[in-house]
Amino acid sequence: MTHSEIEKINVGFGNMADEYDAMQDTNIPVKKMREKFYTKVESFVKSPATVLELNCGTGIDAFYFADAGYSVTATDISDKMLMNARSKGTLKNLSFQKLNLAELNKIEDRFDLVISNLGGINCLSDLSKLSRDVYELLNPKGYFIVSVMPQFCLWEFALIFKGEFKRALRRLKRDGVIANVGREKIFVKYYSPKKFYDYFKSNFDLIEITGLRIFAPPQPASNWYQKHPSITKLLDFIDDKIESFYFSCFIGDYYIAVLQKVK
Repeated sequence: MTHSEIEKINVGFGNMADEYDAMQDTNIPVKKMREKFYTKVESFVKSPATVLELNCGTGIDAFYFADAGYSVTATDISDKMLMNARSKGTLKNLSFQKLNLAELNKIEDRFDLVISNLGGINCLSDLSKLSRDVYELLNPKGYFIVSVMPQFCLWEFALIFKGEFKRALRRLKRDGVIANVGREKIFVKYYSPKKFYDYFKSNFDLIEITGLRIFAPPQPASNWYQKHPSITKLLDFIDDKIESFYFSCFIGDYYIAVLQKVK
């Protein structure tokens, strides 16, 4: 990433920091995705493991895992995100550090687990360096658990019937798109599960992959979710039943990939 790109991400996501905190309390799809992510992490790596979080945002996940007994080092590129995170309190097993994804080689510690939630790595146009850096940061047999936005989402594609063609088809662009985040133009690239794992397969085993928000409404449809509780309850139930099937990772809003370091 160039200095200009880094600064745009810093400012853009910083402008969204307060909204991200509020979203945790009001946006049910986001809460459900976080809960799924927590369950997945805890099923593979038990506390008191050491955890490095990438793109920690306002610290919601970092505080969750620290409260659960993990030793957490949380990093983010945004000054405002980190300010909000630090304002939530202090824990002896939690620290925050300003760091972008191109600077991971500056970290000297090694970890049992590296995590990145809610598509933070989708701001990268290439995952080759990330793959190498995460490998070096992990202890032997350590895990990298990450949620990623794929190249197709049923709910977004359905916008084509509302005439929102650009938004409905944006994920299909192989070279990525420019998204408006906090009034800044920020690069975003969507990765199919296969394309994502191609970057990691030389050093990691893909242990498990799970779809998120497949038929159930994603976070932008939170209002619709709350207005139709009986329908969304059914869609959540369907998602719970099919999320472990491989096809679900190609059509949901996100997928969770669980990778383990080979050596």
